[in-house]
Amino acid sequence: MKGKLTKKNKFKKSNLTFSASEMKWLRTPKPIWEELSKEFEFTIDCCASHQNALLPRYYTAEDDCLSKDWSGEVAYIHPLFDTKIPKFIEKAYNTDNFTGVFLLPASTHTKYFHDFCYHNKNCEIRFLRKPTKGFHFGPDDGTEHPKDKVGYIKPLMILIFRNYDNTN
Repeated sequence: MKGKLTKKNKFKKSNLTFSASEMKWLRTPKPIWEELSKEFEFTIDCCASHQNALLPRYYTAEDDCLSKDWSGEVAYIHPLFDTKIPKFIEKAYNTDNFTGVFLLPASTHTKYFHDFCYHNKNCEIRFLRKPTKGFHFGPDDGTEHPKDKVGYIKPLMILIFRNYDNTN
């Protein structure tokens, strides 16, 4: 039976090209990155690997960007849909003199969304329209995602934190 769960094979092959566990080091979809990089003069990629960094300055998981000072940065932050998203959002909310641009699942039901984003005058929320065959995250090695395959189909959003020190 197609798609049936079994002990031997958690998920049978389908036309989906990756699972959540395989998303660990996937690149931002090229059209999303191209639009954002035209609009923002990013200074650092906060959630990269050595293979998929989008900017010359970047932090890897080993660098632990959550322990770094983000003040003065224009940061691209794509925390790869993991359980630390609330920590990234809270850090952005609490960082002064900072612009942070996030690519995230559109999880509007979460505590972090309501506590730090929804009614925050310094946070712009943009919901992304899903392409016909989903969002095509590229593999870590830089190759293109096969366009004939279905990509990530859940809703995504861009959050933009603009935290400026108004005392200057």
